Amino acid sequence: MMWIVTFPLLYFFSYGQYAPVVPACIDLLLGVGLFVFLTLVETILPLKQAKVTAIIFTVINFVCLVIPFLEWAYYLIFWHCLTPASLMAVYLTNINESMDFVQVNLKLNIVIFMGMLIIFIYTAYKCNRVIIAKTQFSYFSKKQKTASIFLLVLMIVYLYSVFPHNSIMLNWLDISNYMNQTQRYTTEYSKRYDDLILDKKETLAQTVPGTVILVVGESASRNYMKAYTPDFPLDDTPWLQQCMNDDNFVVFRNVYSCWVQTVPVIERALTEASQYNKKEFFESASVLDVAKKAGYKTYWFSNQGKYDEYDGAITLIAKTADHSEWMDDSYVFTEKYDGALLQVLPKVDPNENNFIIIHLIGSHFTYANRYPTEFEKWKGKGKISADDSYANSILYTDYILSQIFDYASNNMHLQAMIYCSDHGEDMKITHNPDNFKFDMARIPMFVYLSPEYQKNFPMRTNVLRNNETQFFTNDMLYDTVCGILNAASNHYDTGQDFSSLQYRFNLQNLTTMLGQKKLTEDPYLNN
Repeated sequence: MMWIVTFPLLYFFSYGQYAPVVPACIDLLLGVGLFVFLTLVETILPLKQAKVTAIIFTVINFVCLVIPFLEWAYYLIFWHCLTPASLMAVYLTNINESMDFVQVNLKLNIVIFMGMLIIFIYTAYKCNRVIIAKTQFSYFSKKQKTASIFLLVLMIVYLYSVFPHNSIMLNWLDISNYMNQTQRYTTEYSKRYDDLILDKKETLAQTVPGTVILVVGESASRNYMKAYTPDFPLDDTPWLQQCMNDDNFVVFRNVYSCWVQTVPVIERALTEASQYNKKEFFESASVLDVAKKAGYKTYWFSNQGKYDEYDGAITLIAKTADHSEWMDDSYVFTEKYDGALLQVLPKVDPNENNFIIIHLIGSHFTYANRYPTEFEKWKGKGKISADDSYANSILYTDYILSQIFDYASNNMHLQAMIYCSDHGEDMKITHNPDNFKFDMARIPMFVYLSPEYQKNFPMRTNVLRNNETQFFTNDMLYDTVCGILNAASNHYDTGQDFSSLQYRFNLQNLTTMLGQKKLTEDPYLNN
């Protein structure tokens, strides 16, 4: 029964409409098949110890219903059915991140779910005792025994053929196929890189030698940053507020993420693929490719871990840098603070043209784990609903950005520095695409341009300044970085370049959630 009702019910609860017919029917067939199979097994096996046998079959019942139970547990946490997006997060998760998830979401609805689970186990045990007491296979005739065994074998074949097509497995297989497809990014890299053509005679590296830094943030929402939201009660962005009064900085006021999970965002932000051109990740050039062709030595420094089984899209991009390094070089979520990134900057030769990507852990939940004790300015309890612990993490990121900027300015001949978060955050449900809120998409972004840069590229500088209050989504970051590097190529769209006069987007034609949501739907724009 659980298999039969779970997907249709949760789909209807989430979307207010009936579930697609095919997966719903497959779940029905699977539920009926499991019931017949378990009944036959319980009938055919020799039964001597009724209590022990009942316990064994209760465990088997539970195993057969793990997927529906997980679906209900997810729904009770987020009030939404599982989707490919949420399953993608599961596919790419690791043990540390899973523990953070449990710590953050272990609340009343989970307690209710556990109570329901206990009731199920008790009921299943009692039902198994009744079935065992009334079933005596030894009393069956020879024909009945033969028919039962034949039917059991038939049901095994039936379940083997039906199970891969149930509602969850279909989505899971799509995700697995997607992950396999991303591996083409590596296997086709040489061909793609050779196809990238640009004239490096007038690039930034040739015109104004020095270093360019791109900092990719994590889970930073401008709704909870004092610099962007003056009414926010916690002063968590003192350095960024100073930057707003510095003519060398352009702090953009209306930037949005294209999605609300890290991997789908970064694979678009750092490559030419975007929600507007529909290019595939594995066929797209990256900012690292462009920087190399433009005359830079490339670096990737990350305080986020690699992913298990396959390298995720982010790691595939990172490995194309001339030098890539993770603060925790393992397949787990880091326990180090972002300050560890400051220790690797001296590895960069200041006498070369350098293009550096720095990937922060930023404000990824649990927020209280993202900053040292000296940055606990507001005494939070580390809970997802606490604005204070999140603000402490934003305060620490503000400090890290200031330290990166100061070191690069003093030691690396810094010509440009770009900062943009991958996505934002909602204080109650973090960043779940199944329960989208615009807090999750409203992100900070700024660009620093050195006086030398501004002198040599006055038009591009003025365009960026004029776009300070214009609208932008971070899947166009690739083209914007190409513009800042003055590195136009056959893999560059001037219409997606925020530093170009030909930038063709505005509030009316921009979207987030990969085209599912228009920016005009943002309720904060009406406040």
